[in-house]
Amino acid sequence: MRLKKCQPVAIDAADPFKNDVLDRKANVEILTQFITSYEQSIVLCIDAGWGQGKTTFIKMWQQYLKKLDIPTIYFNAWESDYTDDALIALIGEIGLAIDNLSGENKSKAKGLFSTLKNKIGYLAKDASLKEWLPIVATIGSLISGGRIKADKIAEFTANLGASLAKDQIEKYEKSKQVLFEFKQELSRLAECYCGNDDKKPLVIFIDELDRCRPNFAIEVLEKAKHLFNVDNIIFVLATDKTQLGHSIRAVYGQGLDVNGYLRRFIDFDYLLPSPVRSDFIVSLSKQLGLDKYLINRITFFAGPLGIILQNLISLYNLTLREQEALCNILNIAVRTRSYFLEDNRVLVLFLLSILKLKFPDLYKSLNKYNKSNFISNVLENINSHYPDNTDNTDNIDNIDNIDNDTYYLKFLEFLECMLLSVIRPASQFSYEETVDDYVRKYNFNDVKKQKLIDSFDMVKGFEITIQELLLIKDTIEISSSFTLNWAV
Repeated sequence: MRLKKCQPVAIDAADPFKNDVLDRKANVEILTQFITSYEQSIVLCIDAGWGQGKTTFIKMWQQYLKKLDIPTIYFNAWESDYTDDALIALIGEIGLAIDNLSGENKSKAKGLFSTLKNKIGYLAKDASLKEWLPIVATIGSLISGGRIKADKIAEFTANLGASLAKDQIEKYEKSKQVLFEFKQELSRLAECYCGNDDKKPLVIFIDELDRCRPNFAIEVLEKAKHLFNVDNIIFVLATDKTQLGHSIRAVYGQGLDVNGYLRRFIDFDYLLPSPVRSDFIVSLSKQLGLDKYLINRITFFAGPLGIILQNLISLYNLTLREQEALCNILNIAVRTRSYFLEDNRVLVLFLLSILKLKFPDLYKSLNKYNKSNFISNVLENINSHYPDNTDNTDNIDNIDNIDNDTYYLKFLEFLECMLLSVIRPASQFSYEETVDDYVRKYNFNDVKKQKLIDSFDMVKGFEITIQELLLIKDTIEISSSFTLNWAV
């Protein structure tokens, strides 16, 4: 009965894919072959939505590259978002990685890194501000006792105009030279990480870019492309391009062509495949001890819990992050209110928790004054998520086993009947009458009608009331107020 929390996916040093329940190994192997076949520097974007496991993916990939003796650096952009300059943050992360080197390469890398730091002063974004400080100080000296010496200021600014023009030209020429030298030194530094093996690039992973402040995210892209575009370095961005696009528009305006803008910085996109029918939620339920606990609670519904969970998350398209949130809710709910969550109430807990995650407005509409509308809308929602051709189990998409599919469909039909019992209690209506009305409303065929009748036979004695629905909602609210560490 003790609570557990979801742990981050463990990346085994000897076998990076030991705990890979999403079958990402093939994706990593393909991408590794891709990046090692390029001689030039490239920027590769691993594009996936929120909660689809980007961080775990690139950390598995990073460990896989380490096993191949390909040097890597992991840079969490969001954790460095507090800095004012992305260049400083990137160079700092490269400097920290020097400690992982040894022998002559380490000694050489330290010397090159020291040279890089000296050149950063010319490239950092506050350098121009420092040059203006003496000018501001001089103008300030021409203001005495609150009186402005207009003639002196006019003479100063006239001379300043010519001086600044000359200075800006010289500064431009100097910055170009410094940038050239910076890239040369950076390329040599990358060679130290690679052990002078020109077939092994330094791979820099940049994570959580879509969570950064818009200005910082843009600056990271600019620095990665313009300053780090040197031999021996490959950048891999793990980001949600849709969310990153929102950040870019926040800076440059809603009319900006984001895809066109990003093409300036990103050479290749790789859309991380969404996990389909994965074992992730089954793995989480075992990690938390929910599998045995829930099976013991659901005594009358003889169906494999793992198959039911897999199909529910597939139907409702739950992301990995949402699957974990669902397990967190179930984990806390069944252990803190175990006296209440027996049999049918646990099944309703599944449904309401999913509604909270995917359809929050529908979930919030549940109250004692809105009973009929809420049930009607939820039934509509359930029916909209049924696969096509549910009457012929041989033709249902993404179903590998007819017996497993039967459990899964029975589960949904059972939920429908329980919800119907909220607004049409058995003490007032016969279940045949309730089914007839429901079948007419949705124009179901006779096969579906018979399945509902069979499910109502199971529901007898397990009806649920609006008060119990509200109590389950209250349980979900208590459970979801506890935020646990994400596993993905």
